[in-house]
Amino acid sequence: MKKPKTSNRHLIGEFLKKYGLQYANIDLIETALTHASYANEHHTRHNERLEFLGDAVLQLLTSEYIYKTFQDLDEGHMSKLRAAYVCEEANLTYAKEIGVDKMIKLGKGEEATGGRDRTAILCDAFEAVLGAIYLLGGLEDVNKVLTVVVFPKIKSDEIEPFVDYKSRLQEYIQAEKRSILQYTLDKVEGPPHRRTFTMSAYLDGIRLGTGEGATKKEATQNAAREALKKLAVD
Repeated sequence: MKKPKTSNRHLIGEFLKKYGLQYANIDLIETALTHASYANEHHTRHNERLEFLGDAVLQLLTSEYIYKTFQDLDEGHMSKLRAAYVCEEANLTYAKEIGVDKMIKLGKGEEATGGRDRTAILCDAFEAVLGAIYLLGGLEDVNKVLTVVVFPKIKSDEIEPFVDYKSRLQEYIQAEKRSILQYTLDKVEGPPHRRTFTMSAYLDGIRLGTGEGATKKEATQNAAREALKKLAVD
């Protein structure tokens, strides 16, 4: 594989130094910050496989932190806490905090259409970076980043920006002994590199909320949020 023609290695170096990480070869970190659109244009590797690995590492280490820190929580409450801090909204905050939006490499089309600010791209790259760090330095090195970026937010209960509206709506429906809650994909608009999804939440066939997003997951969360407003659920 050819290496990318342009370099973000100085930014990567600053990022690694900030979190006390040092590697002889940072090619893997550079790959983690290479979006498929850039890779296709320059015939190099992209970050999708590293994203898969990083997602699992983030889940594991966050689970371990919650388990050790909140010893009075049962399994259900630990799961809810993890879901609140390992989700698209939360990952976007983490990605921007470590500078993914500045380091990410995008293809010309993606760059021109605002890809540097797109939630899905930044979240995926954040997870990919964690995957690369895991391969280079193990769980201990990943923890160096999470200890600064993620864990303090859980500890201080900065949970409001990362509300899981879909889970909250489901819990309300179950508590009220209501019937079937379903989500439908209404439409997909935009070019392949800049999709907008529209999802709706239905209860017993009645549409309660509709939401848009750059991914189905984001659109579903927005639809659930709208449904909760209609049901006057705090």
